[in-house]
Amino acid sequence: MHRVSLPESGRRPWELTEATSSCLALLSVCVVYSDCTPEQLAAIMNCSKHERHTRNYDYMEGGDVRIRQLFSRTQWFLTIDDFGNINGTQDPTNCYSILEIRTVSEGGVLAIKGVKSQYYISMTKAGQLQGKRIYNANCNFKEVFLENYFNAYSSARWTKNGKEMFIALSQKGRPMRGKKTRREHIASHFIPMKCREEERRVD
Repeated sequence: MHRVSLPESGRRPWELTEATSSCLALLSVCVVYSDCTPEQLAAIMNCSKHERHTRNYDYMEGGDVRIRQLFSRTQWFLTIDDFGNINGTQDPTNCYSILEIRTVSEGGVLAIKGVKSQYYISMTKAGQLQGKRIYNANCNFKEVFLENYFNAYSSARWTKNGKEMFIALSQKGRPMRGKKTRREHIASHFIPMKCREEERRVD
């Protein structure tokens, strides 16, 4: 029998690296929802960590505001409704999935508010996600840029036994308690997607 020699990395030729897989995930999301921005296209074509971090940190200058949808790696859009309930939807036109992401302090600390509902996403000391009409310290989250080209959002105020607690949507689109989340879990991974103009009209 002839042995097939593997590359020095030990990976078979048909196996994708994690970075390549993540780029393909970005491409598939943009193709399905026809929502690519120049920045997302650059991430897909370039897949350069340096370029990505330079691009994403630009908006933090001066407390900027973004209107985005957060698309989970578990295939759900994050929503917050008129009662402050936080869930996931697979409908990309759901008006409750349109979010205002506002930088509130240096170091990537931000607040996330539903454009339609006007509720802020907050996390309690116990790690429960809730909607709050009035902004407070529980509404602060740290945006983390992951090596796989997704973002994660951890509570800026609370930890559990010294471990970060993240916004996360389960495989069924349900919000997870922060104490059950980890940075490496796919439920905690999101792509901030730019909304189309017609989707911003939520009234």
